[in-house]
Amino acid sequence: MNVATVFVLIVTISLITTLFISEGAVKHIIAQIKEKIDISVYVAPETSNEEMEIIKDRLVEMPEVQAVSIVSKEDALEQFRERHKNDPVLLESLDIVGTNPFYASLNIRANDPEQYAAILEVLNSSSLDDIIYKVDYVEKKTVIEKLSGFITNVNTGGLLMALALGVVAVLVAFNTIRVAIYDASKEISIMRLVGAPNRFIRGPFIVQGMIAGAIAALASFFILLLVSYFLAPKIDAMTNGFNVFSWFKARAFGLFFVQLASGIALGVISSLIAIRKYLTA
Repeated sequence: MNVATVFVLIVTISLITTLFISEGAVKHIIAQIKEKIDISVYVAPETSNEEMEIIKDRLVEMPEVQAVSIVSKEDALEQFRERHKNDPVLLESLDIVGTNPFYASLNIRANDPEQYAAILEVLNSSSLDDIIYKVDYVEKKTVIEKLSGFITNVNTGGLLMALALGVVAVLVAFNTIRVAIYDASKEISIMRLVGAPNRFIRGPFIVQGMIAGAIAALASFFILLLVSYFLAPKIDAMTNGFNVFSWFKARAFGLFFVQLASGIALGVISSLIAIRKYLTA
């Protein structure tokens, strides 16, 4: 029964830790998506570099703005040629035009996708009407709104999953330890008959729960360490850069503390609840 209790606690603690790891992976993916979401402000052809710098400085001062970069007409043309370097027909058409058809622009990235609306209000101010030719916010609005909704759903889902997993963990550990205590019901009855106080009867089972939780936490830590090491390349490829082994190593002390605290808490709480039946008069 002790082995069964430790095994159940290992599974429970590993699931709780996996939730933390999954949250790290999701945050990495969201951060990557955020890096690719921005809005471009195209300026009129007659706008000077000085005027663009003034607009940039004004935007950078906004708390909602993370970064602003200026893309000149020449840079825009070069980027277009690089993106379509394998399309000779398109490049030939561009050469036939003979002039640079692109506008200079400012690429703006917000701290949070929901803050683009506030930035748009500044861009739509009357003082910039003669400078700004077009803002591509409308084209990217759907993507930005979907990203905001995705982040909200992930945060809510993670919280609900953590609560559900905590309840399941306590129930599973409780039932396993209750069976172990039931197996010792005769010993408990004898101790009660000879007048042993409740704390004396309760003590061994609390210590047993603590030891089982500590052993389970230690085993879970090393199992997840090995799993993260061997799965790191695959997860890195799937998430485009999230190295689970590096993430695990960087937070090893904190994770082990959480696992140890969770294991001991589960063992003690489950033992206290399970033995209450045998301590009532």
